[in-house]
Amino acid sequence: AAAAAPRLAAPRAGSRPGPRGSAIADGADPARAKLIKGGLPQKFAERVSFQTGGAKKAGQEEEILILWREFKKCYPNEKVALEMLSKNTAVILPTLNSPRKIKGTYALLNKRLGKKAAADLLLKNPGVLVCSPEGLEKQSDDDILKAADLVESLEKNKPLINGALFVVLLGVVAAFGYRIATVASGETALDLGPL
Repeated sequence: AAAAAPRLAAPRAGSRPGPRGSAIADGADPARAKLIKGGLPQKFAERVSFQTGGAKKAGQEEEILILWREFKKCYPNEKVALEMLSKNTAVILPTLNSPRKIKGTYALLNKRLGKKAAADLLLKNPGVLVCSPEGLEKQSDDDILKAADLVESLEKNKPLINGALFVVLLGVVAAFGYRIATVASGETALDLGPL
């Protein structure tokens, strides 16, 4: 007997087929659906903000797709580009970036640092591609590398940083709660009673 052909998973209810077998939710707005159809993974299309000073700019979806295609060229493959995009989606926002910035900064980094060091730097700090080549040109190689190391360090320590921020926030809330409780009871922290 002939082996049955492999079956593709059926799309979820309320969705329609998208690129590479992904599903586009029927409730997705047309702008995000256009991004997904253009090849931007859905999880990133959902994170992209279309705000430009409070008004949507016509053609912004195409600009985002152009930036995504330029960004991908800076990495050895799409998988690595997706990992780097998950670190910093600002690189594909037209309000912050342009194809000229990506191309120029990438070329400048390769020229100044060499291909291997530039590739390593882009893995540490993909956000450097938002910098203008003119601005980056004024920075020393050492400054550029130190900034990438700082970004990498912050990224690696994000759970610790978030934990510390949570403890500080909890302390602030506890202090407010204590103050409210003492004022409500008519006592103050300095009320030591009769001397």
